[in-house]
Amino acid sequence: MARINRKYLKHDKFVEEVGDGIEYFGEHRTTILVGLAVAVVAIVGGGWFYTHQQSQSLDSMAALQEAAVMFSRPVSVDPQPGTQAFVTSGERMREVTEALEKVKVDFPGTSAASAADYYYALFDMETEDYAAAKTKLQSAISGADVEYASLARLALADVLIAEDDVAGARAEYEKLVSSPTAVVPASRAKLALARTIARSDPAAARALLQELVDATGPASTIAAQELRKLPQS
Repeated sequence: MARINRKYLKHDKFVEEVGDGIEYFGEHRTTILVGLAVAVVAIVGGGWFYTHQQSQSLDSMAALQEAAVMFSRPVSVDPQPGTQAFVTSGERMREVTEALEKVKVDFPGTSAASAADYYYALFDMETEDYAAAKTKLQSAISGADVEYASLARLALADVLIAEDDVAGARAEYEKLVSSPTAVVPASRAKLALARTIARSDPAAARALLQELVDATGPASTIAAQELRKLPQS
């Protein structure tokens, strides 16, 4: 699996709906995780942030949001006007890590602290340290709020694919299909699952894609493209 290349990282409406274009199913499939990290920031900053006031410290969520926004900034020596960027990858890792550590140190035992492990895991995935990534993702899945937990499970599936554990990845995607969230809706999980099992279980992949084709929404178009790639029965 190719390393994450930051020139592919972006966040747009399609990311919010079904993934990062057809690249979502290509060699850069894990790059979408950073786009999704940006998507969850919007949720944290909106209604989801406030509906969790009773169970979450507002300060802990604000600190996590700050770290998440920082994580999403590009690395560029010539950023677009009005865009904040890091000059080097080392600077990005150092400053984001400091922000994440603040969440974990200042707010131990909170779901925000567990969610910070999701971003740490993405750093591990960038360096292909999949063993470390899995440990952190499991922490986020078990301790973070539902949106971050779903992102962590999506990332875990990609890690398992990188390790050629198709059966393990399939199990994680199926959990996402049965328990969709705002950030990882069932359509995204079904697309990823269908692509993952296209060779090992083409009949099941075809059924998933046909469901999406028959439904309305952005996933329908992508599913139709993927359906045409499947071998004819």
